[in-house]
Amino acid sequence: MTLPDSAHWLSALEVGTAIGRGEFSSSEVTQSMLARIEELNPVYRPYNLVLVERALAQAQKLDDELRAGNSRGPLHGVPIGIKDLCDIEGEPTFAGTQFLGKLGNATETSCVVERLEAAGAVILGKLKLTEGAFTSHHPSVEPPINPWCEERWTGISSSGSGVATAAGLAFATLGSDTGGSIRLPSASCGLTGLKPTHGRVPLHGVFPLSTSLDHVGPMTRNVADCAAIFDVIAGGDARDPQSLWSRAPRDEGASAQPPAANARGVRMGVDRRAFEEGDEKMAGLVIAALDVFRELGAEIIELELPDMAPTAAAWPLICAADVANAHAATFPSRADEYGPDLRGLLEVGNSVSGRALAEANAVRDVYAISFDRLFDEVSAVLTPVIPVPLPAGTNLGGGELSPEQGLLVMRFNLPVDMARTPALTMPCGFTGDGGPVGFQLVARRLHEARLLELGAAYQGATDWHEAHPRIG
Repeated sequence: MTLPDSAHWLSALEVGTAIGRGEFSSSEVTQSMLARIEELNPVYRPYNLVLVERALAQAQKLDDELRAGNSRGPLHGVPIGIKDLCDIEGEPTFAGTQFLGKLGNATETSCVVERLEAAGAVILGKLKLTEGAFTSHHPSVEPPINPWCEERWTGISSSGSGVATAAGLAFATLGSDTGGSIRLPSASCGLTGLKPTHGRVPLHGVFPLSTSLDHVGPMTRNVADCAAIFDVIAGGDARDPQSLWSRAPRDEGASAQPPAANARGVRMGVDRRAFEEGDEKMAGLVIAALDVFRELGAEIIELELPDMAPTAAAWPLICAADVANAHAATFPSRADEYGPDLRGLLEVGNSVSGRALAEANAVRDVYAISFDRLFDEVSAVLTPVIPVPLPAGTNLGGGELSPEQGLLVMRFNLPVDMARTPALTMPCGFTGDGGPVGFQLVARRLHEARLLELGAAYQGATDWHEAHPRIG
């Protein structure tokens, strides 16, 4: 079978299945994807580094293995991209800065990339992100462009990951989430993104924004792809002392098979106040998603989310202190090489008092407990991700938004990281200008399997995840 012209819109699992059946080879699909990147990366700009020779060599090796009768699993031969926080031995890691990658190439490969490659994935390259994974791109960087609507925000910080998957420049990507950085670009770019439980996916070899808040997870076109990649990257690693030590895929006792589509009888919580502010059209699309779950047999339970105001005040202090620790070798000694937003955060981190940090951590602990109590009554909570349309170039740490608008945008993102719970983001429609809208499901810690089952049920009843931008 000849590789179809539209192969770049296939899901990761569809590509893996076709390669496994011999319909086309990993080399063919990798060459095709690299050619597409060469053509469109100058337009949409998601890649910071394209690993042409390395990717082709990987694909050839995987084809040889398959011809010998050896398959590494459902991702065998599938080309994906990774956020440029994840180390690859012998390659630079810039982490969104203009200088870190120039200090020397990585001496080992991050755990998540090791696991993906062991499962047969081909790494196409490293994707752009905001500087240090904070709120804005370095002033010298040309940021990625949303392929759905160039006037719309791409989300942060995993902007390159979101754009590459949405534009058909990778079959899936890895992102990271500290305050919403998987969910914001997934919602902005019409993707399915999973922020796992904190510690579920090891962070060894991933340059940190905040080690106590960071999460790494998949950004894909559908729930099945999300589950397949999560199965590969989840599990404890001795090199990351914060990683959890269950190596079972997804929840304890779950299998590595695609998630069962099941919403019947599930108690799903919703805080109606979540739809009282923000854009009416976007709120209506999220409410329509809630109605789909009701039709699928879920019981909708009214509840009140814990007040996020204390966490919104605590998050910057915790994050800033962690960032200062992560950049201790280069800040303030190379302060003039940082952009203004990350430099400002580092200055805060180097000046925050021990008492203020202790108070912020106490707020986090209390909030996590209060959030966890929600799941004594429900199995999942549904909320918006981004409640208002945002223009391209929006800087949540800059002056474009008032403090009230900034809090509104982060209202459903920061708290979930502070609670360390898993969240699954999925598309649920489009605004009038063609910008995607997403919602998130949040569950108790370690209950990723429940989220994936609910996501599979939703995507079995809708087709928003099958849409793609009209760019060929």
